[in-house]
Amino acid sequence: MATDLFDLSGRVAIVTGASSGLGVTFAEALAEAGADLTICARRLNKLEETGQGIRSRGRKCLVVQTDVTKADQVDNLVSRTVQEYGKVDILVNNAGATVPGAKEADDIDFDAYRQVMDANLTSAALCSHRAGREMLARGYGRIINIASVLAVGGGVPEDWSFAYSISKHGMLGLTRACALQWAQRGITVNAIGPAYFLTELTQANLGEWDALAQRTPMGRVGSPEELKTVVIFLAAEASSYITGQIILVDGGWTAW
Repeated sequence: MATDLFDLSGRVAIVTGASSGLGVTFAEALAEAGADLTICARRLNKLEETGQGIRSRGRKCLVVQTDVTKADQVDNLVSRTVQEYGKVDILVNNAGATVPGAKEADDIDFDAYRQVMDANLTSAALCSHRAGREMLARGYGRIINIASVLAVGGGVPEDWSFAYSISKHGMLGLTRACALQWAQRGITVNAIGPAYFLTELTQANLGEWDALAQRTPMGRVGSPEELKTVVIFLAAEASSYITGQIILVDGGWTAW
């Protein structure tokens, strides 16, 4: 049955940055498709709320407070997942941040720049490295990196962030590098490139949502629910011959 290709029953997924925003959406989607989860973020109270929502869907959920920019904490995250479930099948590298002072190329605070790069890119490299070793040992894995339309262009000029844009281009590079190295070893590595979606982070950093909607060919910004099928697809057997790719979910942004 074609529907079986999207069934994640028996799979174990790690979702980073799952305390709010799209991380919650991705975790819920994988749970709804049948996966058990480990979720992580720095804010434990918010993370516990996400965990309760996943358990209410009938799935197991391990909550691990983690700063994914720290190698020892990433080691703990993966080790605890393996102790709990015996394996890691799926990794969603969703954690990220924007930092004031890292926006303008000609007037940048490089401490802020490094914070953005660590949160958005180095964290994904650390998690891919550590979870990837567990996947390689079993000959199976799905890694999904959350990039952005800014990885390929399509941004709003007045809202470009120097460091954020670089980090998302780097995320696409990470996706392709891992995909090529692991293509014959049972692991696929792909990226999702969302445009503008209403989340806690974007509402705090973007102002004119009506203007963003007007610039979008579909005439509206995205709803987080519209990303669920994409993350399930990339996590499931349905995408078994797809690797090193970015799927843009952008309402037509990059078609201009």
